[in-house]
Amino acid sequence: MIVFYQFAIFLYALIVRLASLFNAKAKLFIRGRKNIWADLKSTYPQKNVVWFHAASLGEFEQGKPVMELLKKEHPEINLLVTFFSPSGYLQQKNYAHAHVFYLPLDTKKNAKKFISITKPIVAIFIRYEFWANYLDVLKQTNTPTMVMAAQFRSNQFAFSFWGKFLRERIKNLDAILVQYQSAADVLLQHNFTPEKIHVCGDSRFDRVLETVKSAEEIEIIKAFKGDSPLIILGSCYADEENFVREAYKSFPNWKFVYAPHFVDPKYVNELISRLPGKAETFTNYQKSDARILVLNTIGKLASAYKYGDIAVVGGGFRDGIHNILEPAAFGLPLFFGPNHTSFPEGQAIIDAQFGFEIDKNGNAKKHLFALMEDESSRAIHQEKLAEFVKNHAGATKKIVGNINEFLHF
Repeated sequence: MIVFYQFAIFLYALIVRLASLFNAKAKLFIRGRKNIWADLKSTYPQKNVVWFHAASLGEFEQGKPVMELLKKEHPEINLLVTFFSPSGYLQQKNYAHAHVFYLPLDTKKNAKKFISITKPIVAIFIRYEFWANYLDVLKQTNTPTMVMAAQFRSNQFAFSFWGKFLRERIKNLDAILVQYQSAADVLLQHNFTPEKIHVCGDSRFDRVLETVKSAEEIEIIKAFKGDSPLIILGSCYADEENFVREAYKSFPNWKFVYAPHFVDPKYVNELISRLPGKAETFTNYQKSDARILVLNTIGKLASAYKYGDIAVVGGGFRDGIHNILEPAAFGLPLFFGPNHTSFPEGQAIIDAQFGFEIDKNGNAKKHLFALMEDESSRAIHQEKLAEFVKNHAGATKKIVGNINEFLHF
């Protein structure tokens, strides 16, 4: 199967190169790697390099509290962070605590060259995205290798007949740090070494608690909200917009902040044209009788949740729900679409009855209306949900403790 894998990587590279002629994201993918080797050689060698790899921004957010605690405990280490996707790299390329690069495509030649230049003393993959050639070179060079915040399910490719080549490489990792016991059980069913498996939890809980502490004051949202209760739609699409449309009409005392997943002017203008009422944008806010504020900028959503009373989070009707832990940390009752099976925190919040799946039979809308009508019920949800998040904190220290086992300066 490894032969087919090598061919798939070659084919992927060809397709992306062709797509870059007319696709902006593919163009960024190619352009960002154009001078990768020269950039790496101008930065390395460095001593005590600890390498973290993240597929994109979400994985980076899981790794960030771990990186920062690790750096605090060991100032002598040099953090290297790589991204596969342009979205993650572009938002974090200036991250103060690490050298940040794109990861060269996973060919044998690239993997050997990358490892020979950077010489990491330990390699940590965040959550998933295991690259076979990189793992092979790391093993050949006796570099300790682990995954953190992993979440395994029995229906994943690695546990299929065709995924055996990848499964065997995951087995060779020196440590496998999973979020939940269910993931550990999947590994044990496939004869993974029990001593390598550690249930550490999800470091994002620690991250969002820090977000609560450091949340900025946003005067525009504060002024817009006034004394009104507020629903915030985070990273929303049309499905989430439609979900709250009736609520907008039925509860004239409520206000709404829409934070669309895309903030380019064309998309924002299209969004405004289909909204159920008068709207203002964040960047052109003029105090008026508008009950809708469109957050047409990035970097504000996490802090915006501090002003909310209920959150509706996008992505659940597409590739998967976006960050629900940020509004959860602020105690906001949550509503999100059905595509949350790959996000165990979503089901855990539903089971605890602090979050609700937006379903076809209208049950979620009944819960939404009930919460909008009853301030005391919202207050109870807020208190219990904030406690739920606090009770799941502590993964960062556990993960760092496991990494420390492989640091030998």
